[in-house]
Amino acid sequence: MSPSKIAAPARWRALFLLLALPLALPARAGDELFFSEFPIVASVSRLPQPLSETPAAVTVIDQEMIRASGFRTVEDLLRLVPGFQVTSHNQDPAIVAYHGLNSGMNSDEYGPRVQVLIDGRSQYSPLFKSGVNWNLLPVALENIERIEVTRGSNTVSYGSNAFMGVINIITLDSTQTRGWLASANHGNNGIRDEMLRWGGKVGGADVRFTARSFEDNGFQHGFYSNVWTTAPDDRQSRLFDLRADLPLGNHDELQFTLSHVRDVSLYGRPGSPANDPLRELRQHSTSFGLLWRHAVSAAEEYKLRYAYTQDEAVGPYLERVSFGTNLASPSSVTYFQPFDPGGRSAMHELEFEHTLAPTAGTRMAWGSGLKSVALNSPAQFSSSDWKHRDAVRLFGNLEYRPARPWLFNLGASLEHDSLSGLMFDPRASVSYHVIPQQTLRLVVSRAHRSPSLYETSGRVEKRDVAGSGLLNMTYLAQGVEPERIDTVEVGYLGEFKQLAASVDVRAFHERIPNRIQIVPLALPASMPDDQDSLAGRYLAQTNPGSANTIFPYGRADGAINLERVVIQGYEYQLRWQPFATTRLIYSNALVCIDADLTDVSVVAEATGDTTDKISRQARESAPVRSQSAMLIQKLPYDLTASAMYFRAGPMRWRRNGDPIQPSERVDWRLAKAFKLGATRGEIAYTVQMANGGLQEGRQFARTADRLQWLSLQLGF
Repeated sequence: MSPSKIAAPARWRALFLLLALPLALPARAGDELFFSEFPIVASVSRLPQPLSETPAAVTVIDQEMIRASGFRTVEDLLRLVPGFQVTSHNQDPAIVAYHGLNSGMNSDEYGPRVQVLIDGRSQYSPLFKSGVNWNLLPVALENIERIEVTRGSNTVSYGSNAFMGVINIITLDSTQTRGWLASANHGNNGIRDEMLRWGGKVGGADVRFTARSFEDNGFQHGFYSNVWTTAPDDRQSRLFDLRADLPLGNHDELQFTLSHVRDVSLYGRPGSPANDPLRELRQHSTSFGLLWRHAVSAAEEYKLRYAYTQDEAVGPYLERVSFGTNLASPSSVTYFQPFDPGGRSAMHELEFEHTLAPTAGTRMAWGSGLKSVALNSPAQFSSSDWKHRDAVRLFGNLEYRPARPWLFNLGASLEHDSLSGLMFDPRASVSYHVIPQQTLRLVVSRAHRSPSLYETSGRVEKRDVAGSGLLNMTYLAQGVEPERIDTVEVGYLGEFKQLAASVDVRAFHERIPNRIQIVPLALPASMPDDQDSLAGRYLAQTNPGSANTIFPYGRADGAINLERVVIQGYEYQLRWQPFATTRLIYSNALVCIDADLTDVSVVAEATGDTTDKISRQARESAPVRSQSAMLIQKLPYDLTASAMYFRAGPMRWRRNGDPIQPSERVDWRLAKAFKLGATRGEIAYTVQMANGGLQEGRQFARTADRLQWLSLQLGF
């Protein structure tokens, strides 16, 4: 390795360390100090608890961090959470994973193992493989009060999608958003963002209305057809969001939410035999919610929540299908088959929750939930029929304090899914306060993840022009069971008030004995429609003596409980305020993944490197070492400077893709606050990837150029 390649990262690290040692500036009267007591969170057990008493590790991203980061999307903020991996967006929605395991294959594209909530409402969609489409997230950054990230399984509180963790986005109360707020970002790569928000009284209700436009040209370089070319992945997004909070007497409150997101992305790959030409993928999401709260006392409350979400995606095009049709004299004929990767879905959710304090030393939260989903997606099922699934759930969390230093948390969830059957998930934790500001925590839990409709019922087939003959199948559901994860974690949370610092450490051992993988499987002979498969007969008769002869009816990908996975390591986060005007957040994670297949014989072409690729992808789906740092420095003249540093070791997003090389990234932002009469404002300059292009691994190699933009925000 050349000296220049070694020196460059060192220079950036030195620059960041230099920025992290600013001159101590005296705090002026009225300056808000960063350091405070541990925040109160309710995202773990559904009971308000300080971080030192939660039965899981929690990372809080507050308003100050959101503003100082300069990030334009919620998913980018998760780069600040130890153990998380995030890809970029645009042509494909972002992938957000905790401790890896997102293979980038069809079932994992939308990250189905980390629950995402907005004010407690799930953002999972049956249309997007029971995962989250981050391009359709109905929230503006300006409306977020904080993000609480539970690191570790929490199906006890939020159901099967909280398999590895929970991201709860908590928005500002309508009473906190009075008046007008306007903001805009304009920069290179076509960055054009505008947001307008109004808050005020309408009758007896506090109302907040937000309209946002989001636009950019995405990546500027992509690897297509063995050449680097301009990446066509422009994106436009529009958001309309309404929230109203209506007091009903002294003890009751009704909350109403309505949102609509429309996203249009340029899609396709030039030169690809099956993914050309370029076209637009149009996606819509409309959601409606009602929340009733009844406060009996300071310690007892009832909640009843209803939510409805409707998603739609449309992107039709003619797919090229080339296949031999004359078995006696093989020849290739190209078909142009209509294909639409979209579909429609509808989801109803109803949830009841009751929190109370039965005795002086106990508190509990319990409740139940119903969920009903309907999905129509010819791309996933090769049929226009609607698919349905229903789930009912009971849950409870109990907090017990027998003596001051000790705190016990017990929780359990019982969920019945119409496709997956009955699942029971328990959790037990004990916290010991060595001294008031030093806490040790031990947690043992079991959690399950229900497979998606695609994994349980998917069927993707290609037929001839007339639709009568089966050319090939690329996916056929074989029947799967829910995934299970058993977790043991040891945590330490320390607060050092004299140093204005705190540290959060988590050591974990996670075991998944039956992870669902999508692998090539032989088509069974019991499928009458597939016995005449041209694909199967062509492979068998034109490749005598090859491995394909053992699949006389062809083969197709299918989901199967095939992989045994063990994840262990540690992660910690340090928060430090060395001076009154300086704040530093540093995160570090070590994640070691071991994976092997429980039955190699079921995989088609097991004699090749297929099985090695499957296990290797799981083992390399997260970097072994990753770290992030964020510095926020208040300066004279109402200036605020911030810088961020991210470093990750090599990893692999996709089974058949090249590994992602080790990466380093530096972002920085400089902001100036000002007042013009009654108008308050801020102007800022943000630079992302200041140290050069960053590889983002998805279906093919891409590089992200340095991004820079000016921001203006006005409140009046």
